[in-house]
Amino acid sequence: MKNYIGQAGNFIQENKKPLLYIGGAVAIVVIGYAVVSRLKGGIQGIFKDKSLGATDFKPLELDNTKVTISDTLANTYANQLWGAMNTTGTDEDLIYAVLMKLQKKDDFLKVYNAFGKKSYNGILLGGEPNVVDKWLGNYDDLDLVQWLNTEVGYSNLTTYNLIKKTVTNAGLAF
Repeated sequence: MKNYIGQAGNFIQENKKPLLYIGGAVAIVVIGYAVVSRLKGGIQGIFKDKSLGATDFKPLELDNTKVTISDTLANTYANQLWGAMNTTGTDEDLIYAVLMKLQKKDDFLKVYNAFGKKSYNGILLGGEPNVVDKWLGNYDDLDLVQWLNTEVGYSNLTTYNLIKKTVTNAGLAF
């Protein structure tokens, strides 16, 4: 093991200049990507933080006479679903448990509306974007169905099938 560390140290010592050039090139590419992605929306895009309401969310219509959950409970479920997906790793068991309570179309739509759109970083790790992601513009504002579709795949087929059933029963595409 010591021999490998010594060899790596020697390599770095002997190749300082090329390694600095490579590091500089990587930094230029990252900064260039950030500038270009911000310029997509024009000069004002450089200074606009999408997470501050740049993407409008239009709530879906639902039949309030068929809703069986309160606004407070809809907000609670929306926050639980977001909490299950907003960090690295997805709590698919929590998603399953919440969606089992939302098998009525209008109940799901009420939670969907309460969720709104939230910033999602799908480029690196998924979940909520950090400060660097926001600076680079590496995120999109997604609704609940888009978050679920992105976060839960075929690896957990039971949860995936429940999401698909719940979303399609609500009249939305999945």
